[in-house]
Amino acid sequence: MVTVTDIEKLVAAGHLDDALSQLETLLAAEPDNSQAWFLLGGIYRRHELWGDAINAYNRAKLIDPEGPAAAAVESIYDILHFVNVDLMNP
Repeated sequence: MVTVTDIEKLVAAGHLDDALSQLETLLAAEPDNSQAWFLLGGIYRRHELWGDAINAYNRAKLIDPEGPAAAAVESIYDILHFVNVDLMNP
């Protein structure tokens, strides 16, 4: 069985599609693995799938409220709410 560490190595090497496939398998077997949900959120974030990323991070946050997922969700909201006022006033 593949581990979160194995999947992190795939992500670090840039093999996001392989990592996503492995995560789906891992989460089917271990649906309460907060690290896997957090990693899934990171892959979705890299693909700019903001809603999916927020959902995955929130799932990780429900499982492990003390983990890093809450900060990750807030950073996505910061990205989505960013406004460049210089572009609004030509």
